[in-house]
Amino acid sequence: MAITLSKILSGIEKDYDMKLVAGSAGMNNQVRWVHMIEDGEVPSFLHGKELVFTTGIAQKGAEWLLNFITDVYKTGACGVVINIGPYIMTIPQQIIKFCEENKFPLFSVPWHVHLIDIT
Repeated sequence: MAITLSKILSGIEKDYDMKLVAGSAGMNNQVRWVHMIEDGEVPSFLHGKELVFTTGIAQKGAEWLLNFITDVYKTGACGVVINIGPYIMTIPQQIIKFCEENKFPLFSVPWHVHLIDIT
C-alpha cells in the first residue's frame, strides 16, 4: 500500500512544525522511502519516490542548494525537506520558484525538531 506526501503531512504537520513551502500540486506523490542526504554526489544514488531530508551540514553558503534540489528532483524523488537552522538559514526564492513550477513539494522543518523523530 502506497502512502502519499499529503497523508504524511497530515500526520506530522502539527507535531513537528513541518510546513509546505512550495510544490503543493505534487502532494499526491507517492513516498517509497525516506532518505537523509548531505552531499551533492548522493542524489545520483536515489531510485525514485524518496522523500529527501537535508540540513546542509556538509555545505558552505546557499549556492549549492539549487543544484542539490534540481538533482534530487531529476532522480524522481517525491519531495524534499529542508531543516532550517545554522546551515540553511532561509530557502532562496529561486528554489521556491523551481519547486512550484515543477510541482515538486518542498517542506521546511525548524532546527529544534530532531529529524530522527520525523523519519
